[in-house]
Amino acid sequence: VNVASMAGALRQLSPDRQRQFSDASLDLPTLQALVAEFESDVQAGTHAAKGWSNSNYGMSKLAVIAYTNVLARREAGMRVNACCPGYCDTDMTSHRGPRPAEVGARTPVKLALLPDDGPSGTFWQDEMPSVW
Repeated sequence: VNVASMAGALRQLSPDRQRQFSDASLDLPTLQALVAEFESDVQAGTHAAKGWSNSNYGMSKLAVIAYTNVLARREAGMRVNACCPGYCDTDMTSHRGPRPAEVGARTPVKLALLPDDGPSGTFWQDEMPSVW
C-alpha cells in the first residue's frame, strides 16, 4: 500500500503529460525519466510551458501513484494499490486537518487486508476506489 494524496491527481498536468503517466506500458525507467525531466524543467523555469504542474508535492504524489501502477503490472501476484488518507489531524499537518488520524488510516488498512484476488493498481480514497 502506497500512501499518496489527491494532490497527485492527473488533472494537474496537460493532456499530453496525463497520457504519459497513465500509459499502460509505462515502466520504471520511463517514469524515472519523466520525473527527471520535470526536475530539469522546473530548474530551467520552463515546466509550466511544457505541461507540468506548479506543485512539487502534487508531482511527488502523482509519481507515487504512477509507480504503484507500474509495480502492480510488474508484480502480478501481489496487490499493489495507492490511497489518499485525507487531510488528517496529525503533527504533519500541524493539527489543521479536520479528519481524525484513525479515520484516515481506514483506507490503507483496508487495502493491506485485501484478499489475494482483490484489486491491484488502483487509487483509493474514503475506503473506495477513486478517479486518479
